Amino acid sequence: MNERERTRAKILGVLIRDARLYAARSEADCAQALNIELDQFSQYEQGEGQISLPELEALAVYLGVSLSHFMGNKTFSNYPLTRYGDFIIDRAEKIREEVIAMRSTAGRSIAELATATGIDAEKLTGFEAGSLVPSYFQLERIAQALNGSVSDFNDPDHPLLTEHEQTQKQRDRFEQMPDEMKAFVTEPINESYLEIALRLSKMDVNSLRTVAENILNITF
Repeated sequence: MNERERTRAKILGVLIRDARLYAARSEADCAQALNIELDQFSQYEQGEGQISLPELEALAVYLGVSLSHFMGNKTFSNYPLTRYGDFIIDRAEKIREEVIAMRSTAGRSIAELATATGIDAEKLTGFEAGSLVPSYFQLERIAQALNGSVSDFNDPDHPLLTEHEQTQKQRDRFEQMPDEMKAFVTEPINESYLEIALRLSKMDVNSLRTVAENILNITF
């Protein structure tokens, strides 16, 4: 590489690392996705390796970023700083509390629950003490024995889960749109039309009627 390419490689390495952090992926994750050694991917991030275009394209898809991100010089403004280990601990604690509450409401003892679920009483005690975490299927059995459902342990108000579900629903709705509508929505030149539609959607009936009447007056 000449001097210009070495400089560009350093910038590209920063952008690759930036995209990886934005997607909350590890170097090992990315290396596995590209089917290369970890050391080789590390070299890409350090600006010491020469990544190929197909690898960049695959990386863009894997990390959920635009390929143009790697062609520019701007980094993302923030990262999803979710500590998934902390999230799991927090959710396990909430589930533990819910199990205790459900058993109390049902008026069942640990021994009775053990008989109903086929789960050892010592394990059930560990679940409620927080020293053990039930598997999904064990939790399902516990919920059924307490006249509930495993969905009772869901937390629709958790910000991480709420944001994730909302994003997935929006993505699903977009994928269900006709191709022509997808093209219209994603075309930058149509942004002003979408802004108008958004404003109209927030108006009450009387305001919409006034807008319609004004349009008719202009037309005729």
